[in-house]
Formats: sequence, structure tokens, C-alpha cells
Amino acid sequence: MNDTRERLPDTRPSITHKAVIRAAAPFGRVKFFFTVGFYPDGRPAELFLHMDESGSTLDGFADSWSIAISIALQRGESLESLVKKFGYQEFEPKGITEDQEIPFARSVVDYVMRWMEIWERKRNAKD
Repeated sequence: MNDTRERLPDTRPSITHKAVIRAAAPFGRVKFFFTVGFYPDGRPAELFLHMDESGSTLDGFADSWSIAISIALQRGESLESLVKKFGYQEFEPKGITEDQEIPFARSVVDYVMRWMEIWERKRNAKD
């Protein structure tokens, strides 16, 4: 990882994804949205994660974690290494999803990282 951050242009492409995890009580149906911003060359550069329950402890965690992921990406950490570290992390809420490519999420963190990994794989397959 680098000591300096690679800044993004003021206007940049991004993609927003809605996800739902059907978790056990007390969580129930957990809906969240995340936006991935990209460098002009298509590499992921930032992550914004918002839980449907604004102001909750989970929403605060999600916001803080996504800022840390953004900083890591901007300092040169590869998406692959972040997926290895955070993919398959297991904690509540976890459960069945509405995504055919990720039918079960071990956590919100797991879902986001695996979704980004799948997206990156598809992007690289087009190149």
C-alpha cells in the first residue's frame, strides 16, 4: 500500500447496487445500498455503503468500514487482497439473499466484497 492517495477526478463513473439479506431475528429483512466509484481506467476507487436503517449501529459501522475500504483502494491496495481479507467474514446479519450469484451472505461485508469481486471478474472478461 502507498503512502499517498490516488485522487479521483471531480466527475467519475459509479454503479449503485441494492441488496437484501433475509436474516434471522432480530434483524429480519435487511436492505442496503452500496455505490462503487471508479477511476477513469475502470478500477474501483471508492465505496459508499448505506443500510436501510439510517442512524443504526449497523449503519454507522457500514459507513466507517466503507470509508476504510475507499482509503485502502486509493492508497493502492488491490481489490483482490481486500476480497481475500473481508470476503466470507461471518457475523450477523447473515442469510439468504435475492442475488442469484450470491445466494447466501455470511455478512453485509461478505456480500459487498463478493459482489465487487464478481463485478471485477466480469469487467476483466470484457477486456
